[in-house]
Parts: sequence; structure tokens; C-alpha cells
Amino acid sequence: MRKADNTHKDYSGTPLPHKLGLVTSKGGIGEVALLGEPPHLRELLLDVPSTITLQTHLRPSTKLALAFIRSRSELTMLLEMLTTQLPREAHLWLIHLKAHTKPDINQNDVRNAALDIGLVDYKVCSVDADWSGLKFAWRKP
Repeated sequence: MRKADNTHKDYSGTPLPHKLGLVTSKGGIGEVALLGEPPHLRELLLDVPSTITLQTHLRPSTKLALAFIRSRSELTMLLEMLTTQLPREAHLWLIHLKAHTKPDINQNDVRNAALDIGLVDYKVCSVDADWSGLKFAWRKP
């Protein structure tokens, strides 16, 4: 019987564009929508390759969206918009404020609301000291 490997890979030194999936082993993924980004985000994404186009809104060609959520009401409005505008083949990071900033939502609220509209989460990532994200894709029919 094979012993289970309980070791976890440490991603703390991994550059943010790689952790978020903007950059893969094949290069940049194409169009990325930044929704409600905090002022310092682009500084964290300085090393993205030229094959990535950063947009401030969703388009039919969007491959990945990074949506920053500061409150429960903002989450509700964002999810209403995503149901009609997020391309079905796109992936989505819902990035929320961490607990120490005292937001009125938490990771479970974000996950449950996204599951309710047909998204499925499959990855988690610490963006910086104040932001954490869950990565989603549309549930397959």
C-alpha cells in the first residue's frame, strides 16, 4: 500500500501573474478583465507578457476576469452582471477583502453566492496582505 503524500507545495514565492493563471507554461492567456481593481494591482502585475491584454470590462473574448469585491452589495451587483456578460469559456477570480479588514462578507459568502448562479470554485489564492481570491468556472451542462 502506498503512503499518502501530505506535503503541500509552497506558492508564496510564485509571482502573482502565475498564481492567478495569467501566465502559463505556454505564455500569456489573452484578454484579462480587471473589474474594480485596487490602485496598486497593476504594480503586482508588472511582469505579465505582451500576449496578455488587460481590459477594464468584460468582452466576448475575455479569457479570465479578476473581480474585486469590497461588500455584500457589491458582490450581489457583480454576480447579476456576470450571469449575462461573463463568457461561458472564461474563468473568474472573485477576489474579496480578508477578514482583518472587517468586510461584511467572507470567503463562504462569496463561494455560496457564486455557486447559486452556476459557477464552480476550484482554486484559492492569496493576492496580497488584504485580498484573497477564489477561482471559478461555469458549471458544465
